[in-house]
Amino acid sequence: MKGIRVPERLYKGVLWLVSIVFAAFLVGFGNLIIGDLPQVETRVERSDFVETPEVIQLRSEMRAINDDRATVSDRLDLLRIQQRQAESETASAKQTFEAWIQTRRATTDPTQDPEVIRRTRELEQLQQNERSVGNSVSALETELTELDQRSNAVFDRLSTAELSGIPAYERAQFWQELRIFALRLLITLPMLAFAAWLVAKRRKGEYWPISRGFVLASIFVFFVELVPYLPSYGGYVRYGVGIILTFAAGHFLIKNMRQYLAKRQEVEQKAEDERRKLVSHDDAFKKMSSSVCPGCDRPIAKMEGIETNFCVHCGMTLFDTCSSCDTRKMAFFRFCMKCGTVAQEEPKAESSAQAPS
Repeated sequence: MKGIRVPERLYKGVLWLVSIVFAAFLVGFGNLIIGDLPQVETRVERSDFVETPEVIQLRSEMRAINDDRATVSDRLDLLRIQQRQAESETASAKQTFEAWIQTRRATTDPTQDPEVIRRTRELEQLQQNERSVGNSVSALETELTELDQRSNAVFDRLSTAELSGIPAYERAQFWQELRIFALRLLITLPMLAFAAWLVAKRRKGEYWPISRGFVLASIFVFFVELVPYLPSYGGYVRYGVGIILTFAAGHFLIKNMRQYLAKRQEVEQKAEDERRKLVSHDDAFKKMSSSVCPGCDRPIAKMEGIETNFCVHCGMTLFDTCSSCDTRKMAFFRFCMKCGTVAQEEPKAESSAQAPS
C-alpha cells in the first residue's frame, strides 16, 4: 500500500463503503420481500385440523361434567361442615346424658324415669341426624367419584380425538413451509446466479463497486434467508446440500487454480515486453516492496555480494540502468530518480543484448 497514492486509497475505501451501503439497502429490501412471503397464502393453524365436531362435542361434555363436579363439591363441602357440627352436638349430648344417668343411679329416684326417656329420645334424634348427614355425604362422594370417572373417560376420548388430527396438521404445515421455501429459493437462486456471473465476468468492469454490493447482498441472503430454512428430514437435506455446495466450490476453485497456473505458464512463455504490459506500475511497486517478482509472483532470489537485476524464475528484468546517467533503478520506473530522464520502453540491458552485431 505504500506505493499507492493517498487519494487512490481513499477512493477505493469510499467505493467499498458504497458497496456495503448498497448491499445493506438490498438486504433490507430483500428482508421485506422474504418477510411477506408467508402472507401469500393462508397460514395453517392447528385448530383447523384438531377442532373437529367430535372434539367440540367432547369439550362441551367435559365442561358440563366439570360444572357438575364443582356443584357437587360445593354441596359436599357444606354437608361436611354440617356433619362435623352434628358429630359435635351428638358427642356433647352423649356426655351430658351419661353424666345425668350416673346421677340418676346415685339418687334412684323413680320420679325421674320420664326425664330419662326424654333425654334418651333427644340423644337418639341427634344420632339419627348425624347418620342422615353422613348418608348424604356418602351419596355426594359417590356421585363425585362417578363424575371423576366420566371426566377421565371423556378426557381420554378427547385426547385421542385431538391427536388424530395432529398428523394431518403436521403434513399441511410441512407442505406450506416447503412452498414458502420454494418461493425463497425462487428469489434467491437468480440472485446467486447473477452474482456469480458478475464475479466471473464483471470484476474488472467500470461499475464493479455497485456489482460488488449486489454480490455481498446475495451472499447474505443465501446464508441468512435461505440456508436456515432448508427442510431437515433428519438432517439429510442440510448435510446433502452442504456436501453439494462444498463439492461445487472445490471444483470451481480447482478449475480456476488450473486455469490460473496454465495462464501463468502461458504468460511466462511470452516475450518480456508483452509480459511487462500486463503488470501495472502500482502492482509492480507493491510486489517489489514485498520482494516478489511482478511477473511470476515468486520470491526474488538474493545472494550476498551480487545485485539481483533479473528474476531467476521467469527472467523478467527487475532493475536496469538509466540510459542517461547509468544510475541503477527499478525497471518499472517511468523516470530516472536521479536525472529525470524518461525510461525507455525496453530495459537498457535487454536493448543492448538485442542490438545487431
